[in-house]
Amino acid sequence: MTNAAQTTTIPAIDQLVPHSAPMLLIDQVCYTGPDHLQAEVTIQQTSMFFEKGHGVPTYVGLEYIAQAVAAYSGWRAKSADPAALPHIGYLLGTRKMTMTRDWFEPGTRLNIYVENVFEDGEMGVFKGEIRDGNDVIVAAQINVYQPGDTATTSASSHTPHNQETTTS
Repeated sequence: MTNAAQTTTIPAIDQLVPHSAPMLLIDQVCYTGPDHLQAEVTIQQTSMFFEKGHGVPTYVGLEYIAQAVAAYSGWRAKSADPAALPHIGYLLGTRKMTMTRDWFEPGTRLNIYVENVFEDGEMGVFKGEIRDGNDVIVAAQINVYQPGDTATTSASSHTPHNQETTTS
């Protein structure tokens, strides 16, 4: 995955991802490019899904990757229109997921890299990696869906019927 940085200012993560606390799991976007994004999260005792004595289970890394993809989508939308709001998207599944550890340990700063592999309208495929330094802890390819009808699926107009939504 590449490191070429985008030179424009990157908005705060809550302006790119249609989640709010406590489900906004990644801390920030570090850099972006035309087909990739790198984000960070630091594992803390207050992190969602944290288990005392262990940390955060590495399978949560799938959601870290999905939220980095959402941030990529939000960044692309904001690059085209600075007033754009994040849009709802769906993680459909994963292939080729590998995990080299059972836990993300407290105090670890993780780098989340995502790369757009394929896009066809509302469907997309992304490669994702979560690294601790040079060590790849989680690697996965995910399939995502983002409905094109933004009038009914934007974060500001979407009303979920099966979950509670909070805003900060």
